[in-house]
Amino acid sequence: KLGSGSFGNVYKVLGTYLGIDVAIKEVLPSTEYDVGKYFEREWRLMKECRHPNICLFIGLSRAPDPDNRIFIISEFIENGNARLYIHDKTKPFPWRLRMSFATDVARALAYLHARKCIHRDLKGENLLVTANGRLKITDFGFARIAARNEEESKRLTFCGTDSYMSPEILIGDEFDLPTDIFSLGIIFCEIAARKLADDSHFKRTPPSFGIDPDEVRNLASPGCPPDFLQLCLDCLDVEPANRPTTRDILERLRTIEAEVLLRPTEGDDTNVGSVRFISGGKRPPAGRIPSFGVGVGKDIKGSSTDESDDELFEAVLGLSTIKLNSDMSSSTSLSKSSTHFPLKASI
Repeated sequence: KLGSGSFGNVYKVLGTYLGIDVAIKEVLPSTEYDVGKYFEREWRLMKECRHPNICLFIGLSRAPDPDNRIFIISEFIENGNARLYIHDKTKPFPWRLRMSFATDVARALAYLHARKCIHRDLKGENLLVTANGRLKITDFGFARIAARNEEESKRLTFCGTDSYMSPEILIGDEFDLPTDIFSLGIIFCEIAARKLADDSHFKRTPPSFGIDPDEVRNLASPGCPPDFLQLCLDCLDVEPANRPTTRDILERLRTIEAEVLLRPTEGDDTNVGSVRFISGGKRPPAGRIPSFGVGVGKDIKGSSTDESDDELFEAVLGLSTIKLNSDMSSSTSLSKSSTHFPLKASI
């Protein structure tokens, strides 16, 4: 048994499925909640999500009558969750990795919000850390499709985890996609300070249930980019309409990442937020299968690194030696007969 999530237990399977380590989430009986409804919701949301920063759904199983237990099968992420990682001061947490964490969760949230899906329980425990230092969102038990009109907005139930809940949920107002942005802001504060939201840090008090901006600034670790601090505060605005969208957040994070890598101690030819900043240096190529965003977490588990980005860089340089036919008619006929396949990131 690995632990417990929303209305269920999680177990690691002994063995793999198509080479993927597998975890199984089992429903727990409850007299307070319709657990079947929540598990069905989680299953439907997970099976439609295909994103490098969202835990991969594999399948669903239901036990026959009279058992009727429900099991959700997904990939197993071996390095625990972001809350544990932030709390463990023995683990490396340079600013390039912090920005990578922030970008990963923002990308996953942007993917969900583009599909009008509110997670409603965004927190460190629901952000799993992969072996190469990426984050993946999991646990969709509380997730809901955003309200399409005012009447649906009134019917959305209030749920989540107190330390990460938006003010509008805590005071009982209507809420929508911006409620996740507030929770994201709390996670950003934890990343900036390497301190967890609890009874001692980032406390919430009525009537506004907001976060003290001075506390956010004072708790930030040395070297915290000022723009990242401002992004934290903007996400924590008590007025939902004033919070940035996920698109705005990603654009600002991209600028902050670039600033971090310009620092002498941070720009050591590494990956940040799955974006490669090529310094011009080359390392000996290695015969490995390229994978998504490998490199940023090279200090997390062992000392091995993946050279797939170098292979890509060499391929790009090699394009300069290829002479293309300038005959537009021939290129047009070629494009009509060609089939294009999207490049998919491996898990």
